[in-house]
Amino acid sequence: MNIRQGFPGTHGSTFRDNFAPAKELDLLRVGQALWRGRRLIATLGIVGLVFGAVYGFGVARPKFAATALLVMTQTPDPVFSGDASSQPASQDVSDMNTQLHIIQSRALVQQMVDALALENDPEFNTALRPGWSIFSATRSDPSTINDAETAEQVIANVQGALSAYVQRSTRIFIVTAQSEDRFKAAKMANTLSAIYLQDQIDAKFQAANDAVSWLSDRVGVLRHDLIAQEAAVAQLRTQMGLTSAEGLAILNARLKEARARLQDVQQQAEQTNDQQRVALQKLALERSISELELAVQTQGADVNALQQLEREAQATRVLYETLLARLKEASAVRGLQQADARVLSAATAGTYQSPQKGLIMLIGALIGMVIASVYVLSKQFVHSGFRTADELAAAAGKPVLGQVPIIPVADRSALVPFLSNQPTAATAEAIRNLRTSLLMSNVEQPPQVVLIASAVSGEGKTTQAVALTQNFAGLGKRVLLIEGDIRRCTLEHYVPGPSAPGIMSLLAGDVSLSDAVQHDAQLGADVLFGEKTGLSAADLFASSRFERLIQEARADYDMIIIDSPPVLVVPDARVIARYADAILFIVGWNKTTRGQVAEGLRQFEMVNCAVTGFVLSQVKSAEMVRYGYADTNPAYTTYGEGYYGAT
Repeated sequence: MNIRQGFPGTHGSTFRDNFAPAKELDLLRVGQALWRGRRLIATLGIVGLVFGAVYGFGVARPKFAATALLVMTQTPDPVFSGDASSQPASQDVSDMNTQLHIIQSRALVQQMVDALALENDPEFNTALRPGWSIFSATRSDPSTINDAETAEQVIANVQGALSAYVQRSTRIFIVTAQSEDRFKAAKMANTLSAIYLQDQIDAKFQAANDAVSWLSDRVGVLRHDLIAQEAAVAQLRTQMGLTSAEGLAILNARLKEARARLQDVQQQAEQTNDQQRVALQKLALERSISELELAVQTQGADVNALQQLEREAQATRVLYETLLARLKEASAVRGLQQADARVLSAATAGTYQSPQKGLIMLIGALIGMVIASVYVLSKQFVHSGFRTADELAAAAGKPVLGQVPIIPVADRSALVPFLSNQPTAATAEAIRNLRTSLLMSNVEQPPQVVLIASAVSGEGKTTQAVALTQNFAGLGKRVLLIEGDIRRCTLEHYVPGPSAPGIMSLLAGDVSLSDAVQHDAQLGADVLFGEKTGLSAADLFASSRFERLIQEARADYDMIIIDSPPVLVVPDARVIARYADAILFIVGWNKTTRGQVAEGLRQFEMVNCAVTGFVLSQVKSAEMVRYGYADTNPAYTTYGEGYYGAT
């Protein structure tokens, strides 16, 4: 009679949700986990500290920084201004920033590299560094250290060691150079400052030379133009003869006088009777006026042309004399150029900058502690298995009938002797608790046929079957252990055998049940070993012959323990479950995943076979304490000391 009674399972989305990992993060649990992992955290912190010390004191190259101060003192350009008051004495932000870029420009840095021969310095030319280091590039062929690529790399490395900025609210540049040699750092800063100042002087000198060249060319052109214009004035004067502005004025006066006399004659003609004489006078005056008007017109054009030429010549002469004077001045002062900045404070021997050994050691320690903390928290919270009976019961909706610690035996054949010789061990007590819970699962009709199942192999299913058999036999009951996993037949590794025909011979009718079973004195029970066969195991267990076997066993034995194959691997366990009164589902501690347990339950429920309860096997007591689960199962931790004879 099948009297299997379990707790109702869950279905649908609720069933799946029960097995979903918890998403809530308890800060108290986080703190407790970190406290439990304090030794690992401290150890890795010390390791990080040591690595930081090794790097700071032995690997990292020391860096020294030297600083030079430059102040902008813009001087007037004597070539173009000639007057210092005509130029502003201050620079705006854009000008200052422009100078910063000039100071750190590739051209000036290259001059400094050449001046100090830094291309031959291993600090900046990594190809010259001896040996190999993880902190530098692989050494190059020495024959190629002067190629263009290496030269560019040297300049880039030197630029990386330089910095410049403007001191706030001032016109002071701060030029800093870093080097492994404190004196080299000062030399680099001072050399770069000197090159920058000389570059300003050279730029001004070149501008002055360009100005002198332009002025020379322009003065030559103006001299030629002036000579030509003066020659034209002289030629026109020669052509004009005695004609001049004064002569033209005299002609204008005579013309005015003639016109006045003509007017008088015309008035006399109205008052006199001598019309003939008046007519002759009028005719003479009109002829004279015509001649004077023609002379004034001719000489006026010549005078205007002469005056125009004289004005042009005068303008050319003024421009020529001005540029000639400027040319003489520029030629005299072009060698007196000054830079727009001066050294306010030359760099001295550099001061230590890096590595900051204390900071590196602190960072190393923090990195080690963070890595350890992440590891501790991941081990605590990132897992897909079950670590406590409460977790398993809450997820599956069924009781956990037992928690069995990992059995301290090196070989499977030592299991039964250990249980016999150590009856007060924690493992033996755990099996005893499991037996009690199993019998109490149905007080009115305690189960007689018990199926031991699991989701996958390697979860202690056969171990629990053998241990439970030995425990029931210790009560004086007649117990039969049936090896239902006939595909692997691993029971022979736990108890000696088989020396008699097994289950296949029994199902074939070749032998009786009494002839097929083998009694093991140390186990205190009968064992029906499996036999490998080419037939389908599921079909054999579904046959009426197996059903009759179970009925016969019920009549001859008080307890029948069946060790079945994994339910997620083959269907045998689900077939055998139809004849069992109770199904114990073995779950490996922190091993069997939630998905595997959920699917295993679903497989049994598909054939209307409810799992009676779970057994959390292979519990590791030390890890339970480390994960903070000592309170959930105190029997197998330090709380159980004094109660058990052995672990």
